[in-house]
Amino acid sequence: MNARELLSQIPVRQEHVPGAQRVHGLRRMSQYIVMGLLVVIPVSGLFRIDPMAGAFRLLDYQVWFSDISIVMGFWMMAATGLIFMYSWAGAVFCGWVCPQNTLSEWANALTSKLLGRRALMMDVSGQKMQVARRKNVWLNKVVLAASFVLVAMLFAIIPLLYFFDPAVIWSFIILHPVAKAEHLLWIYTVCVLIVLVDVAAMRHLVCKYMCIYRVWQHSFKTRDTLHIAYDASRSDDCLNCNYCEDSCFLDIDPRRTEVFDSCINCGECVAACDQLHHKSKKMQGPGLLSFAFGAAEKGAAEKSAAEKGQSNLGSLLSRTKAASVGTLIGAVFFILGVMSYQPYSMVVDRAELMAGTTALDYRINLANKRYQAAQVHLRIEGLPASMYRLEQDEVSWMTVGRKDVMLHFSPDLKKGLHRLTVLAESDDGWTDSFKVTYYAEGA
Repeated sequence: MNARELLSQIPVRQEHVPGAQRVHGLRRMSQYIVMGLLVVIPVSGLFRIDPMAGAFRLLDYQVWFSDISIVMGFWMMAATGLIFMYSWAGAVFCGWVCPQNTLSEWANALTSKLLGRRALMMDVSGQKMQVARRKNVWLNKVVLAASFVLVAMLFAIIPLLYFFDPAVIWSFIILHPVAKAEHLLWIYTVCVLIVLVDVAAMRHLVCKYMCIYRVWQHSFKTRDTLHIAYDASRSDDCLNCNYCEDSCFLDIDPRRTEVFDSCINCGECVAACDQLHHKSKKMQGPGLLSFAFGAAEKGAAEKSAAEKGQSNLGSLLSRTKAASVGTLIGAVFFILGVMSYQPYSMVVDRAELMAGTTALDYRINLANKRYQAAQVHLRIEGLPASMYRLEQDEVSWMTVGRKDVMLHFSPDLKKGLHRLTVLAESDDGWTDSFKVTYYAEGA
């Protein structure tokens, strides 16, 4: 038995640092949950966009822009809630939630594994990527390219789920497209190309130089916001060590973070420093990097944890008063909108501009705003039955949609103004009325 075989039989034990692994593991879990939710939300019908109706779909209900309380309340809660998060946790959305960053990290990891770390050097500086000599083989390049294409094809389906019914998407996937999916191939192709360019070339360049959303987050960031803190009192442990900087996929030196930088609070540098200190016999104690709120103060070491917590809480509340009030107002509007939501809509107007109609004709436009079967009954009050003709007094739907019912006035109706009411009642208890003033020219 040679030396190589003897060494291969020695068991290798992998050591893990609880603190470092916890940060890394929690972030990965957060990213996976978000990616899963991006699929579950539209597939479950919790939220989708109906482009044909120009409306949103929440569960089995269609929300129009005219449902202003629901729409405005939701966006007020979302916008002010995000402002609250940015004021507290900074750009943590980018590091822990953003799908763009998740895809970029995956692409970087795969590229590094197949082509080497120097192959990640893509920047606006013009520095070319360098493939490691021992990994510069065609098989690695083919596997990398194929992986990018497959992932692009997979993730390109996600945005389609927000505009098309899952059954339509499935029929497209199994190559049995239905009528609604006749243009889906072109839309899907564009989505695939966008994702492919992103994972193959752009990656974190989008985060650094193109993301307006990141700039908006910086508008609410101060030194009191969550950031990476460096223990300068133990700087001797950092001599000739750039491990934390090497672990940062945005090329930031975590020891010199600023209020306005590209840091996304991912915590990879914190995990790397903790890992290094755990393995080193010369370095004692935890790593030099940590998450912190506020700037370092003199005498901060003498402060108790309770005093520090109260100080951070007071600073947070002072910076998020407006956002908290906005969130509360948005919640009130949203609740009121849900409570006053109307599952049907009725409008009555003149139909003389429609083909085949005259000045004697009116149109009753009825809409079912629920994605389920429904039936509405119509009747007219204020006119004798002999002075009008209703094309139908029952309207049925199998799902959401609009239908017109024509109301014809008799030419024998006495000259003058006539006031009548169109009444509608559904089988599930909804009622509405529309008052019409009709001028008859007489026989």
